[in-house]
Amino acid sequence: MSQILIPDFGSSKSLLFQDLYFIRRKSPVHTTVAEAVCTVCQKGLDDGMSVTAKKIGQNLRLFCQYHIPQE
Repeated sequence: MSQILIPDFGSSKSLLFQDLYFIRRKSPVHTTVAEAVCTVCQKGLDDGMSVTAKKIGQNLRLFCQYHIPQE
C-alpha cells in the first residue's frame, strides 16, 4: 500500500492519496533466437556435441568439440 500525505492543501488541512499506480510505458524488446550449432558442420546439442563460443575479431562464432580453432 502506498500513501502520500500533503499537509496544508488549500482550504482543507491535509490531503491523503492512497494506493497510487503510476502508469509506465513499456519499452519494446527486440530479440533474435537461433539454435546453438557449429559454424563448420552445423551439428548442435541435439546431436550429442558440445558447443563452445569463441570471439573471432568482432564476431562470436560457435564451434563443436571437433572444430575448435587452435590458437
